Amino acid sequence: MIQKIKISLHKTSYFLKKKISKKYFNFDREYKKWLNLGKPIELSCEKEFKFNKERNSISFLVPGVNISGGIAVIFQHANRLKSNGYNVKIYSLSKINNFEWFPNQGVEVVSFENFEKEFYSKNFDILIATGYSTSFSVAMSKAKKKFYFVQSDESRFFQKNKKLCKIIKESYKIEFQYVTEAKWIKKWLEDELGHTAHYVPNGIDLEVFKKVDPIEPKGEKTRILIEGAINIPYKGMQDAYNAIKDLDCEIWIVSNNGKPKKGWRYDKFFENVPYSEMNKIYSSCDIFLKMSRIEGFFGPPMEAMACGCAVVVGRVTGYDEYIINGENALVVERGDIIGAKNVIQRLIEDAPLRNKIIDGGHRTVKEWGWEKSFDHLKKIFENIK
Repeated sequence: MIQKIKISLHKTSYFLKKKISKKYFNFDREYKKWLNLGKPIELSCEKEFKFNKERNSISFLVPGVNISGGIAVIFQHANRLKSNGYNVKIYSLSKINNFEWFPNQGVEVVSFENFEKEFYSKNFDILIATGYSTSFSVAMSKAKKKFYFVQSDESRFFQKNKKLCKIIKESYKIEFQYVTEAKWIKKWLEDELGHTAHYVPNGIDLEVFKKVDPIEPKGEKTRILIEGAINIPYKGMQDAYNAIKDLDCEIWIVSNNGKPKKGWRYDKFFENVPYSEMNKIYSSCDIFLKMSRIEGFFGPPMEAMACGCAVVVGRVTGYDEYIINGENALVVERGDIIGAKNVIQRLIEDAPLRNKIIDGGHRTVKEWGWEKSFDHLKKIFENIK
């Protein structure tokens, strides 16, 4: 039995050429090739397929493998599948693949320039899109089963670019089998797009994220950590800095995209920190503040909990996957700088409250190991339709 899917590619080709050509493979060539396919084309995949982990393979297509929370999640899934006997491979659209930041990365990563010629003719067993920039390539492939692992509604990242938002939203209309990490995304896919989505919650690697010796001893002042990409506005780093800049505290900053802005005061700044080194920074701080305006399921607050920080977050999509206000973190409204400032001042002054939040965080992380997540993922492939 063959299941046929129709999708228009002319808008996609515009995106491929115009939006990310500087980052990924030669989109000019792909643009012309896909334009030649005509507007709608028929895509097919095997409807009847029984997965066997000894015989079949699982492949992920990722935009690139530079430091990011989303790619770390893909690496966690891929490595755990491999360690449990699955045949797994990661294909990357980026020509330059630097994944030394992720500890014990054991799954082969193939750059697009090394598989470009065979990609659309290769008979993949299971092929998984991991973002809007990979979705149409997976749709065009000859994979027996095609999945879309959705970590957010990515159109929210480009709200000022109406054309790109429209293209991204088109990717969510393709009849993939959908997988997601957050309950709010599952509900959105089901309610607005009519897709039944598998829920595979994220986890935390407690072998990596645990309390360790601080980089330097703590002083008399409370040490506050803010983390996120400074150059990406929706990560809320300006809000986080504004909330703490006038407090009598030490300020530590971590960013994987952008440096502190002119005039910011801070005691330490870390850039592009390897995944396995973040525990040292978390363990060196007393309070962790995250004020993202857009998230799918954010991992850093959980990582900070595991390393002994009292956590404060803004009320953003996905926060309630594991955060309970007043028990394992304190929550303020999204973008509420004054509220965040007041909450952190309270934590500085109220040691019993700070310890209560830290203890609640420790209890939370024990329930969020990756083993639970892997069990969810494994069942999807065992019961594949």
